[in-house]
Amino acid sequence: MNRRLLGLGVAIPFLYFGIQLAAAPFYPAYSFFSRDASTLGSDGSTAPWIFNLGALVLGVIKIAVAGAFLSALPRAGVGRVLSVLTALALASAGIGSFNAFLHPLPAPLHTEGLLSILGGGFVLLPILTTAVLWRLGARRYAVMNVVVCLALVPVMTGLVQRACMRAGIDFSGFQAFLNGYHGLIQRVGAAVVFVPVGVVAHFLRRRTRIRPAYHAACPQMAG
Repeated sequence: MNRRLLGLGVAIPFLYFGIQLAAAPFYPAYSFFSRDASTLGSDGSTAPWIFNLGALVLGVIKIAVAGAFLSALPRAGVGRVLSVLTALALASAGIGSFNAFLHPLPAPLHTEGLLSILGGGFVLLPILTTAVLWRLGARRYAVMNVVVCLALVPVMTGLVQRACMRAGIDFSGFQAFLNGYHGLIQRVGAAVVFVPVGVVAHFLRRRTRIRPAYHAACPQMAG
């Protein structure tokens, strides 16, 4: 069962973007570059249920995979504290998906309710999964993830604009880019959050495949 759940973990980033691809044709003139993902579940869509039901399914999967992480990460040599924090952050992402299902845009609770707050823990996933990948031996990917995160932080937190204001530099062109490509930036950020989750699940699933095979070849060591 754990191995099957880890397989679903590998699928999380594909499901996240696949749901959007399935829902986009039903939103007139929808742009992946300028519109965020949650817009697909709003009343501007002729079939908002596609995105909203997808969010529900994705929320269930995230929480189930979080349980699998809580079991598999310590066995893979990841510390208990890091394992628990990673599982909680992924479960928080699942709560965020439930919130998107229960309170689709333009409902104020989509961004202001208790579930929205509880779902905010997903922002820690890039840091936690990077640490997990380092412990699992995937250090090249972990370093690459750190570089991408550091490159995105100034853009997504407004540090670039603040630096330009202090230096007296005109950043109107940059701001126009952010306004016109908000959807693209959000999806790049989502990839940074969820792709490492799939990679961690892949490494854990591969280890669960290797271990039974080893015990089958060396039954005297299994006991």
